[in-house]
Amino acid sequence: MKDKKLQQIAEKALTESVVRVVWQKTDEESGEDLFWPRASGFFIDTNLVVTNIHCIVDAPSAFMELVSTKTEFPVEGVVAFDVENDLVVLAVTGEGVPLSLGNSDTVQVGDNVCAVGHPRAEKGEATQVTIQGIRKSGIRRFQIKEAFDPGNSGSALLNSMGEVIGVAVGAAIEISVFSGGFRPYLSHAIPANILNTMLASTGKTEPLVKWQRDPLVQSYAKGREGQAQMMQQKHEEALACFDAALELNPDLVEIYTNRAGLKILMGEAEDAIVDCDSAIKLNPNFVEAYINRASANLTLNQHDAAIADCDAILKLNPDFAQAYVIRATAKFAAEFDSDQHKAALADYDAAIKLNPNAAEIYFARAHVRSVLDDYAGAIEDYDKMISLNPEPNPLFNVYGHRGDAKRLSRDYEGAIEDYDKVIQSNPKDDEAYDIRGQAKYYVGESKSDKGDKTGARKCYQEAIDDYSEAIRLDPENRSYYFNRGLAKRQLGNYEEAISDYDKVIQLNPKSDTGYFQRAYAKHQLGISNADHEDVVRANAYFQGAIADYTESIKLDPEHAISYYNRGLANDRLGKSEANQGNIAETRALYQQSIEDYTETIKLDSQYASAYNGRGWTKYILGQLENDHGNTEEAKDLFHAAVTDGNEAIRLNSDKSNANAEYHTRAVAKAVLGNYDGAIEDFDTAIRLKPDDALYYYERGQAKQALGKHEEAKADITKAKELDPDVENKSI
Repeated sequence: MKDKKLQQIAEKALTESVVRVVWQKTDEESGEDLFWPRASGFFIDTNLVVTNIHCIVDAPSAFMELVSTKTEFPVEGVVAFDVENDLVVLAVTGEGVPLSLGNSDTVQVGDNVCAVGHPRAEKGEATQVTIQGIRKSGIRRFQIKEAFDPGNSGSALLNSMGEVIGVAVGAAIEISVFSGGFRPYLSHAIPANILNTMLASTGKTEPLVKWQRDPLVQSYAKGREGQAQMMQQKHEEALACFDAALELNPDLVEIYTNRAGLKILMGEAEDAIVDCDSAIKLNPNFVEAYINRASANLTLNQHDAAIADCDAILKLNPDFAQAYVIRATAKFAAEFDSDQHKAALADYDAAIKLNPNAAEIYFARAHVRSVLDDYAGAIEDYDKMISLNPEPNPLFNVYGHRGDAKRLSRDYEGAIEDYDKVIQSNPKDDEAYDIRGQAKYYVGESKSDKGDKTGARKCYQEAIDDYSEAIRLDPENRSYYFNRGLAKRQLGNYEEAISDYDKVIQLNPKSDTGYFQRAYAKHQLGISNADHEDVVRANAYFQGAIADYTESIKLDPEHAISYYNRGLANDRLGKSEANQGNIAETRALYQQSIEDYTETIKLDSQYASAYNGRGWTKYILGQLENDHGNTEEAKDLFHAAVTDGNEAIRLNSDKSNANAEYHTRAVAKAVLGNYDGAIEDFDTAIRLKPDDALYYYERGQAKQALGKHEEAKADITKAKELDPDVENKSI
């Protein structure tokens, strides 16, 4: 809310004391006068006007204009100036109403003041602003929360007593840690006490043209020109200006600092550090030099050095938000350590507290929060960034990152909406299609888990469409083929999935996951063909799957699931060979299957399914040995099957899908004559999966062996109701 009294005082000053700085030049051809309103100033004595040096240093000639009365005050010359603080006191012809200077040492953070000047407006403006920070070391400045508009340079900052407590100097320039470019940072004001000191040592009036030729002023002018060129991305021109400025005056702390920032952008971070060292040697309290040196160290991955520079800054100025930002970035990048990440988060929190409207800091904090699995916090930060800047810089891809956070927090529909925005803004963003495809894939999985098979298939197909578009835009990206293969597999399109995995392997012959997924697809085709009694095709697919699992294991010998799946494939191929009467081949395949399960367990001792798979295969091999008269070997295998079943149940007992483990142990107990124990396990298996016909049938057989004929008959009847062909499926 505006302070009415302060506003009235400021508007009075605008009418009586605050002037517009106007350049003038006579056109050589027409002889007409040309005028350029450039900045602001104010009377500090009846014939003295204060403004910034950069507002007048290049003027061919100039006058001050009191817009309210259209009175012009021609500039006679300069009576005092301060290059370091960008201040000049001009003597003018005519008399104005001076403003009084206040004591700027009494200014506090949070004070409401009014900037009175001519930012583009013909009649001027009185704009209330807030003191956000006070820089007391190096070049002293007030940091202003609100950004000054062009033309506000040289404006008077008034307090509620109508006193000048500062002179606006526009926005400082900083390197963005995130985008790697220059940008306006906080607007600043020069404390009035600095101006007071200048006024105490005013000299005789020096003509404007002569003053402009002073080497100190020329060096300043070159430095300002370099800064302007830098903002226009004219790096070589800016460098030439900075070099010229330092040749004229080798003691310009700010120019060393600016040149350092430019060198960082030009990829010369080592040289940037040299310039920062020179600036710090000239002024050990110049925080901007430490900031640019910290940025250079960050660029060179010298994280400890960057952190040390930021520590030094915060000792000099605890309210310097950018120091917290760079230190946070360095801590986050230094090592993958949750404590360091939490320390980085604390620094971003401090920076946001000091500068709550800096959208980029929310972006950085969101990333740290995501890494710490605080996806809700990350989404909150992305929301804030978007609210501060509804049209975010495409460089940051805010909607894409927010979509990632939503996807990781399982808000897949919300994620898809964000990815839609990314694609709308850039229809050629192949990564956005891929990541949207992943979100749609997860929606499909969710629908499938809930029994919505039709909805799931629709989502998988939409995911495939997105992956296909990503592939069209970047046909050499193997991850797109990999993801499309997964989606095709969910639709049962195993042959098409194999084609995609062929491409993955073609693009990266060392892709263990490519071989693994292709093996899985072949494995499923083998099962499908076996179910349709096409033995030749089934065996070919099983053999292909085994070969691919083997290749996957060669590339990643510690990938437990590759051994496990190869065990499954060997098991299925062994069953097929057994059906054809190929006993030697069957025995070898079952033994290989057992070895694969054993290797799985070595790599992952908590792998319950591997124990169950090994137990089941030992049971099947035991049946084979028993059928061929090897009764002692068979008995050992059955006991081993029970032992594996015990371990599988121990690891998986608290899970609702442990029915297979109980079934394995049940059949092994039954063949060893432990029918009561077998029936107990069948009971549990049926409780966990009450619609499995095989469990009822085999429990019925165990009851029959105990002479419980009526109960056995009831179980077998129930089994045949569930599956009339169950008798042919029992082992």
